[in-house]
Amino acid sequence: MVLLRAVSRYVCCSHFLEASMACVGLDIGHSAVKVAWRGKDGELKHVTIPSVAVPAMTISDKAASDQAAKETVTVDGDVYFIGDTAIHEAGSLKVAGLHHRWLEMREFRALVQGAINLVMADVGKIDSVITGLPPAIFREKQLQMRNIVSACTEAEVKVYPEPNGVSMRYSIDEKGRMIPDAKKNMGVIAIGRFTTDSMALLNGRWVEEAAGSANGMSRAAIMVQKKLKDQGYEVDYLDADDALWKGAIQYYGKEIDVSATVKIAMRILSSEIFDAVSTKFGDNGRKLDKILVAGGGAELLFDGLAPYWPQAELIEDPRFAVAEGFRRFGEGVWNARHGESA
Repeated sequence: MVLLRAVSRYVCCSHFLEASMACVGLDIGHSAVKVAWRGKDGELKHVTIPSVAVPAMTISDKAASDQAAKETVTVDGDVYFIGDTAIHEAGSLKVAGLHHRWLEMREFRALVQGAINLVMADVGKIDSVITGLPPAIFREKQLQMRNIVSACTEAEVKVYPEPNGVSMRYSIDEKGRMIPDAKKNMGVIAIGRFTTDSMALLNGRWVEEAAGSANGMSRAAIMVQKKLKDQGYEVDYLDADDALWKGAIQYYGKEIDVSATVKIAMRILSSEIFDAVSTKFGDNGRKLDKILVAGGGAELLFDGLAPYWPQAELIEDPRFAVAEGFRRFGEGVWNARHGESA
């Protein structure tokens, strides 16, 4: 893969500068925005922002208003609440953005601005932002995504296919240095809310035809929602999504066990993901030494996918794998540039 080789040419040098820098890994998911950066104190920081944005409203309570100010952003003159404040003030929400035109929504831009504001409040200046897109829309939306993020920051912005972040998390250490014994033949399956994104690397190079996007966790949540309706339980999407993790719903003061329904939905989704990813991997699948499983749905679906791929491995902290991988890559590039000029 060209981008990893670019880092390798420099970051394998014998020294790294420990100067202050802020390289941000940004994973703007449909369930949550994941942000990774190194704070002023040198500690790594991982923060999630629920992917909810709503037009701001007046809050009379001072304490609540002060808290909301931290999660308030302006987009083209319009003010939005994001994250927990948006959920708290808007109550039960219809989930928006479960489509590939999400980037065109002001709510998406509000979430990007909120993530940038969060880091700026900590470090004051951002050197680079690395973010990504699903492979299915990467070519079409790459420039649009870069422009959206660039409108929120003066930092350098780079956009890569999201599964690359997982391979970077595996292949680059916390200080941005290439890990010498990292596997070169590797697959990635990143399970998000809207899409499950996959890619394959052979000899460290991205195989373009093996990259693709399949159904994500929202597919299972919608199946659960429809099945529960058939059983007489009227629940919204967020309730059904929550049930995937809890195996139960709260219904008029009672906890209803829906684990059997969830199990069926997860089995169907696992089969669909296997079919879609295997079609994309093709003959390359048998050549992969590792298949890294990441994303917010990784822990729920791993047991269902592992029998299909004996070399599958659940990556550490799977929900933050993309953001942390992008952060590591950005820090490696920063160190490479400054190391070269030193």
